[in-house]
Amino acid sequence: MVDTPRRRLLAAAATGSTLALAGCSSLESGDGSGDGDGSEDGPEQTAGSDESGGSTAGEASATVAVDIQEDLQAAQADVQQRLQEGNLTQEEAQVEIQETQLELLGEAVSSVESYAGETDGLSVSETNQRAGAVLVSGDPAAVLGVLDADGVAALLSADEFPEPQNGGDGSQNAENAS
Repeated sequence: MVDTPRRRLLAAAATGSTLALAGCSSLESGDGSGDGDGSEDGPEQTAGSDESGGSTAGEASATVAVDIQEDLQAAQADVQQRLQEGNLTQEEAQVEIQETQLELLGEAVSSVESYAGETDGLSVSETNQRAGAVLVSGDPAAVLGVLDADGVAALLSADEFPEPQNGGDGSQNAENAS
């Protein structure tokens, strides 16, 4: 029996989702009920459309979810040990875990941003560090390639990008940051 790692399973699922977002399902009609010619549905683009407009038909967008579980669990184990030894109070432990989580999320988001900056045809549209999410757009192959970046857990629909909860706290619009 083949043992498929969770990351490979997520990558395969994300590949199918991203290809669908990229408009690579040209064999299907636009409404899913036609015979495939769907010429009247042709101009409607699901791949490159976003709220700000300006995307081209050959462009895809996706939400990148970062993975900090392994590092966070190690940090939690360390804090738990220090708590049991009496070196930390319960409140100090909680604060340290929260700060560590935010730090790890920031590092993972920065890693994805760096990957996107080094990859032709890929750009970061927006980030939400508190949620560990990065909205990327560009060439469909480049968007899929982000799965190779360190700390990436999954690719999700661009519609799944979490809006900031505290009026911009923890998020950044990449266009305004440049």
